[in-house]
Amino acid sequence: MRKIMAASISAGVIALATLGTASPASASWTNCGNGGDDDLGHWQVCYTINGDGMYVDSVVGTAKRYDGGGAKSIHIEYVKAGDVHWKNTAQVTSNNFTNTQSVKGNVAKEGDYCAKLWVAWNGGHYWAGQACVNIHP
Repeated sequence: MRKIMAASISAGVIALATLGTASPASASWTNCGNGGDDDLGHWQVCYTINGDGMYVDSVVGTAKRYDGGGAKSIHIEYVKAGDVHWKNTAQVTSNNFTNTQSVKGNVAKEGDYCAKLWVAWNGGHYWAGQACVNIHP
């Protein structure tokens, strides 16, 4: 049986590239990290990958504001191994956001897959934390 190992928070990316057939997900791995500041809010970002080895059934990105502040305009960027952009969620106004993406396929490359939180503030989008999971055979 192949395993996906949780990695420490690091710059990286999530992602699921090529679809392929495989057995259904048999496990999940979650990693969380904190980020943000007084302007963006202080956030916990978590990333869960459900799958087995290089096969990914689904991914879940969450962002929770933990400083007691109000909702902000945010989105999660999913990135795959090699810091390659995969997709962005819709921009939402929230302080407790969960997004699930169905993949149901094999990733093309082993490495760190990440969920990155971006907060809209003062006319731009600013990085406010990330969480990564390492996928390998």
